[in-house]
Amino acid sequence: MSIKSRLIPPTGYLLVFESAARLGSLTKAADELCVTTTAVSKQVKNLENFLNIQLFTRSKQGVQLTAQGYQYLQRVKEALDILSEETKILDNSSTAVTLNLEVGPCFMHFWLLPKIEQFRQAHPEIMLNITISNERHIDASEHYDVTFYYATIATANENCQQIFAERIQLVCSPKFLESHGGYIDLQSIFDQPLIMLKKEMSFWEGWQSWANKAGLTYRIPNNALMVDDQVAVIQAAINDTGIALVWDWHVSELIAKGELVSVTDYMEFEEKAYFLHIADQENNLAAKTFVGWVQQQESGYR
Repeated sequence: MSIKSRLIPPTGYLLVFESAARLGSLTKAADELCVTTTAVSKQVKNLENFLNIQLFTRSKQGVQLTAQGYQYLQRVKEALDILSEETKILDNSSTAVTLNLEVGPCFMHFWLLPKIEQFRQAHPEIMLNITISNERHIDASEHYDVTFYYATIATANENCQQIFAERIQLVCSPKFLESHGGYIDLQSIFDQPLIMLKKEMSFWEGWQSWANKAGLTYRIPNNALMVDDQVAVIQAAINDTGIALVWDWHVSELIAKGELVSVTDYMEFEEKAYFLHIADQENNLAAKTFVGWVQQQESGYR
């Protein structure tokens, strides 16, 4: 059905009418719209003539809506709100927004990169600018919109969203497990070929805390490959080099694809977790969109 344009008054009339009705004064409406009071009065009169009704009663105190004026105002506000919202949506979709992320190497390599094209397809208006850092402290987030970090649950605040629980397990490649008879005896785990970090972060869970919780006595292993970071630990495990201690979210997809197998079930530590921190929770729509997308991916997995 075609729109009968002769029944639609000029938008300028409607904006003047809404302002005068909201402020209860033609003079105040003129100040708000940066025009003269005479111009406002003329446009209100033109709208009344167009509609063939009286919108206001006028007095020295200002203007007051008539019953018909009040009824018409409700529809005008609805129409102007719709136009405003749709314009905002079009503006947001046509303007690229840069989202600055600081993430850990494992989150980047094993979680984000395999899924990043899904996010880009769903949100082409958001351009990701990613910095990789292994520090992952919340205090370092001031220069980034979203920061991935690891900390105690007690330190989280209203701008932090927990993404992953603290769950660690042992894994190896299917070929490695087969070459060891399809079974790893945990009592002799420190006699097995292990893949370990040269230097574990002091605030991370590691081989010693895993052994303590598993009821084993930790000791320096007889046969260990020492590497610089956790990405190298996992890549070495994929390449049949030995047994690795990993976080479950690092390897869930690698296990699903058959590149790694679980030597143990995961072990949960309840004091720490992995978070995404939004630097400006109130105003950063792109950051909230990204964090919401990550949470949605994880809820589907869990």
